Amino acid sequence: MALRRKGHPGPSSTPRYRFDRTPSGFVLEIEERWTQEGRDWYCREPIRADVEDGSIANLPVYCTGDWDSARQAQHAAAVQLARP
Repeated sequence: MALRRKGHPGPSSTPRYRFDRTPSGFVLEIEERWTQEGRDWYCREPIRADVEDGSIANLPVYCTGDWDSARQAQHAAAVQLARP
């Protein structure tokens, strides 16, 4: 949480998220939006948790990177997503 708060100061919103159980744990995908110094930012992160003996044993987190409004507009113009 400290890393999240440092890199993405609040308040932020998670307009979309998804949680799926897997045979070895779960996958959580989060879309996050926030404003920092007057600029709107976006990122999307899938997080996979491997659970062993009732505890998380491995927690890889992947991130699109933090996209400002210009990068979001560039992506929207170049890519048509099947779903948001």
